Amino acid sequence: MITHNKAIYIHRKQDNNTQKCQEIGGKATQLHNICPDLVPNWVAITADCPDEALSEVVCEAYISLGFPYVMEAKYAVRSSALAEDGEKQSYAGIFESKLNVPITGIEHAVREVRASGNSKKVEGYTRANFGLSTVAVIIMPMVDAMYSGTLFTKEPVGGTDRMLLEYEEGVGGVVDGTGDSITFFLEHDNFYETLIDDGELSHRHPSAPLHPIWEEAKRLEELYGKPVDIEWAIDKNYKPWILQVRPITTTVTA
Repeated sequence: MITHNKAIYIHRKQDNNTQKCQEIGGKATQLHNICPDLVPNWVAITADCPDEALSEVVCEAYISLGFPYVMEAKYAVRSSALAEDGEKQSYAGIFESKLNVPITGIEHAVREVRASGNSKKVEGYTRANFGLSTVAVIIMPMVDAMYSGTLFTKEPVGGTDRMLLEYEEGVGGVVDGTGDSITFFLEHDNFYETLIDDGELSHRHPSAPLHPIWEEAKRLEELYGKPVDIEWAIDKNYKPWILQVRPITTTVTA
């Protein structure tokens, strides 16, 4: 029976191994750029993890999150391909990600996410099949979200310098396009919003839990030297979280 050194295929939130960052993909690497207090605990399985070691590695990765075995717990299992969320191409929505995965389904979800590197969607986007070895996988506890959404530090359509925020109640609908969302603009210099409601504009101060997200978005934009797109959530205790950040690679002028 072959045993594997499981630790070499696992990268945790608190790790700072630059060499291993080359194997955890763009999405996981960029989680390190976010203020740690705003990011849920997470672990990544490296892209070079051999398939025959995956069962052991997934088990070790879950244990490394430090959570007890709770059957009701749910997890996000996200792709972090080596080419994903880069400065030139984002590959947004190209690889698989799974939300609300139970403990018993984590390994199956990880395998599906890894296999998405061979999908027709990936091949059509890049005209090259990356294969299993190029997709790392992030495992992160789901945030029990009261609200969730996205924030662009520069409006992607229209070319203005306003921030564009979109959100809805609960989890995931804004990101996957299935929800009934609310959209408004935020100013960079003043925590003030312009709400878009049936074509009418109104002005007000946003909800207080959004303030740390607004501040962090501005810091990340300065860090990257370009506008960024973040995915965020506010849990039922009004704690703000940032779940993902990537540089905006394209804008469209209306």
